[in-house]
Amino acid sequence: MVINIIFDLMNVIIKKDSNIKTLMNFTNDVNKAEGLQKYIYKTEEWKLLDLGNISHEQAIKEMQRKAPKEYSELIEEVMNNRCQYFTVNEETVKIAKDLKEKGYHIYVLSNMSEFTYTYFKEIHFFKICDGIMISAYEHLVKPDEKIFMTLLDRYQLSPEECLFIDDDDTGKSLETANKLGILGRRVKPNDSQDVLTLLKEYKIEI
Repeated sequence: MVINIIFDLMNVIIKKDSNIKTLMNFTNDVNKAEGLQKYIYKTEEWKLLDLGNISHEQAIKEMQRKAPKEYSELIEEVMNNRCQYFTVNEETVKIAKDLKEKGYHIYVLSNMSEFTYTYFKEIHFFKICDGIMISAYEHLVKPDEKIFMTLLDRYQLSPEECLFIDDDDTGKSLETANKLGILGRRVKPNDSQDVLTLLKEYKIEI
């Protein structure tokens, strides 16, 4: 029986547009936005931020060093201000609150940099959580089996009592979770109705 609901954050609890759409808030030039995507999101530094193996400031400097000079100011602006274009998915947060009131335990397992988590950490959703695991603080990222095992061990969770809600389009995170006995399937990004559908699939009514 499921008693623990594990939420991913980005595109589940926190809504965001595609990277290109987010970058278009910083430039009207599509080509420049595509360049920013390459010099920010597709860098080794971006991966290291999720792993917590580089500071926010160091990542910016390295991205700037590797990119053409014309991108330098924009890289810093995007890195420091992109979070303001993300919003809390209040419908999914309400689902989490309703689950909590029904007696379910609420957990977070998310790949996220320390900078991004710090930006959002005061939102009400986190106050109802029984446990929060952010990759940057663990130096582990999904789909690594170790981060799932760390979550289960730290909070003394039985995998068969856990339902994982994640939008990972590669399927690898759910594959790892399912292999460990954790229940769940991929949900559509930013789609609270699909979250409700998933809950019903596991006979969870709120």
